[in-house]
Amino acid sequence: MRHWCSVLFVLATHFLSAQLRINELHCTRMPGSDGQGPNGDWVELHNAGPSALELEGYALSMNGTTLQLAAGLTIGPGGFLVLWCDKAADKGPDHLHLDLPRKGGALLLIAPDQTTVIDVFSWPSLPAGVSIGRKMDGGRSGGFFINPGPGRSNSNALSHLLKAPVLHSKGNVLRAEPIQSGEIRYTVDGTEPGPGSPQLVQALRLPEGTVVRARTFAKDAVPSLLAMHTMGIVDSAWGLMVQENDLYGKDGIADMAAGNQARKGRHWQRQAWLQQGSKVIPVGVAIAGSGSRSLPKRNFKLLVRDRFDGMEPISLPDGTGWKCVFLRADGTPDSFLRNAFMEEIARRSGSHVDVQPGFPLPLYLNGEYHGLYRAMPTKGSEWIQSLNGGDPVEIIEGPGIRVVSGNDQHYRHMLEAITSMQTLDTLDRSVDMSSLIELACYDLWTGRADHELNVRCWRPRDSTGRWRWVMYDMDQWAPPNDNSVQRMCGAGLPEAPYLPQLLADRKMQDRLLARISTLAATTLSPDRATAVADSLYSRFRQAMMRDHLRWKDEMASPSPERAHMDLLDHIANRCPYLLDQLAQYTGRTLRNLTIQVEPADGGSVHVEDLFLTGTERELRVFEGVPLHLQATAGTGMEFAGWKGAPLESDQAALTPRRNMRITAVFRPSGLSRKGGL
Repeated sequence: MRHWCSVLFVLATHFLSAQLRINELHCTRMPGSDGQGPNGDWVELHNAGPSALELEGYALSMNGTTLQLAAGLTIGPGGFLVLWCDKAADKGPDHLHLDLPRKGGALLLIAPDQTTVIDVFSWPSLPAGVSIGRKMDGGRSGGFFINPGPGRSNSNALSHLLKAPVLHSKGNVLRAEPIQSGEIRYTVDGTEPGPGSPQLVQALRLPEGTVVRARTFAKDAVPSLLAMHTMGIVDSAWGLMVQENDLYGKDGIADMAAGNQARKGRHWQRQAWLQQGSKVIPVGVAIAGSGSRSLPKRNFKLLVRDRFDGMEPISLPDGTGWKCVFLRADGTPDSFLRNAFMEEIARRSGSHVDVQPGFPLPLYLNGEYHGLYRAMPTKGSEWIQSLNGGDPVEIIEGPGIRVVSGNDQHYRHMLEAITSMQTLDTLDRSVDMSSLIELACYDLWTGRADHELNVRCWRPRDSTGRWRWVMYDMDQWAPPNDNSVQRMCGAGLPEAPYLPQLLADRKMQDRLLARISTLAATTLSPDRATAVADSLYSRFRQAMMRDHLRWKDEMASPSPERAHMDLLDHIANRCPYLLDQLAQYTGRTLRNLTIQVEPADGGSVHVEDLFLTGTERELRVFEGVPLHLQATAGTGMEFAGWKGAPLESDQAALTPRRNMRITAVFRPSGLSRKGGL
C-alpha cells in the first residue's frame, strides 16, 4: 500500500506548479442510497492560486474518453468546485457524463491547449463510502477519507487501506490467514466489530451455526471491509449472511407483515455475504418472485455489484460464474419435484425451450438451516445473452409485453403475424416455431394455471434473429382431467403459447398435434416419465423431507411422499385426457399407430426426432397429421426398408389414415440388396 501511495503522488507532484488540481474523488456508491450527489461519483477540483479561474476549455480524460468542461464554471482563489459524475447534463455544466470505476483508475486533468497534462490522479479499489484525496488541499501527499466532504477543505485523512481478514473453519475451529499489519477484531453476537472488540490472534472453538464478523484495524488506516463466516456449513451447502434488521422489521426486505409486495428496486437491496465452502464473498441480496413474496420461505436474488463490494462472479457447481444468481425457494415439495421433473423432460426432449441450469442445495441463513433451494442464473440478460454467444439480445416478459432488453418493435410485429394468421413459412422467419410449439405442449400437459404470467421469450438482436421461449416456474399444475385445451383457447387476449392461433391454422395445428402425440409416446409416456419421477424422488427425498420438516408448521404443504404420488398420478392419467381434448377441439380422429423394429437389436426408430424405446411401441396419433420417421441402423447393421406402409427411405413422412402397424427392417451390413428385404 505504501508503494501505491508513492506512485500516486509522485505522478501528481510533477504538475503541482499548476494552479488547478484534482483534490478529492469519490467513486463508491453507498448501499441503500440512490447513488446520486455525495453518495455517487464526483470529482473535487481545487484552485490553489491567488486568482479566480474560468474552467472553460479544461478537460478530464480517463480510459481514452476526454470530456471538455463547458462555460460557466469558475473557481475563486483557494476555492473548490465539485463535478458530479451523474450523466445529468440537464442539471448544469457541473454534471458530467463520466463513470469513475470503483476498482481503480487514473484521471487526467488537461489544460485548455488540449495537450498539457497538468494533473494525474490515480486510485485503487475503494470500499463503500470512502473517498481519496490530498491530505492537505492541493498538497503533495494523499490519503483516504471515511467522511467524504465534497466542496469542503480536506482534513482527517488516513494513510492506508486495510484488507479484510480471510477466515476459515474446520469442524468447530476458526482460523484467520496471517495479515501483514493491523489487528483482527471479531464479534459473534451480531454486532459490528470495532477497535475494542475481542482480538482474533489464534484458533477459536465455536459452536456450529455461529456467525463470525471480523474486521482489520490499525492506526492511521481505514478499517477493512467486514468479513463474515458461518461455522459448520458443509461444502455442498451455501450460507447467506445478512444483518437481521436488513431482513426483518419496518424496513426489512423480508418483512412478513407487509408481505414485501412490490418492494423492488435498489432501495430494497441489502448488503450480504455468501459462503461457498471455504470462500466468502460480499454480494447484494433482494427478495425475488411474485406470489412467493407472501410465503414465509422466500426466493432470494444475489447481486454482484460495486456498491456491495462485489469483485467476482458467483460460481455455480458447473463452474460457470454469474453476476446475478437466483436462489429459488420452491415453496413446497410439490414445486421442487414438478419443476425438476419438467426441466428434465425438456432436456430429454431436445431442449427446444430454454431452461436455466439449476443446482439443488441446502441454504443456511445467518447460521440456521433455511431449506432446500435451487441456485441458478437469473433468466435475465446475462444468462440469455450467454445462449447467444454473448451477443446482444431482445427479451420480452409477460402478457404486458414488458421489455427486459432491447425494444418491443420486432415482438409486436411477430405477435401481429401470429394473430393475423399469417402462413407458417412467414412465421418461421421470425419465430422458432419448434420452441413455441414445445412450450404449448408442456403448458397443455401440466395444465399450467399461470401459463400466461410466466412467459419470457428472446431473440438475437439482428435482422435474422428468431424468437425462442424460456420454460420456468412449472409448479402450478391442473388436475389430470382438467380441460386445459378449452380453458387456454378461451383466453380473451392473445397470450403465449398462442394456442388458439396455433390450432386455427392447419399446418401449425398439424405440427402441434404431431409433437404432442409423439411426446405422449416417448418422454411423457407413463413408463419413461415414471422412471424420471422415481429417479428424482430417490435422489432428493431426504433433502425434500428435511425442507418439509423445516417449513411444515409455517406453510401448508404436502409431504415429499405425497408430492411424489401426485406426480405419478398425473403421469399415469394425463395423456389420454389431453389427446381426447385435442381431438374434440380440432375434430381430428385419434388412430393407433404401432411401430416395430426387426430384428429386435437391429436398430431404432425416431418419430419427430424423439427416440422410441423397445422393439414395439404404440402411439395414439391424429388422422391426417404427418409424422416424420427416421430409422437408424445399429452397429454392423443397415436399414433394409419398411413393412406395412409405402415408405421408401430411412427418413420418411407417414400420414396415418387408419389404425396402422409398420416395421422398420434391418439386416447385417454387406448383404446383397437384390431380392427385396
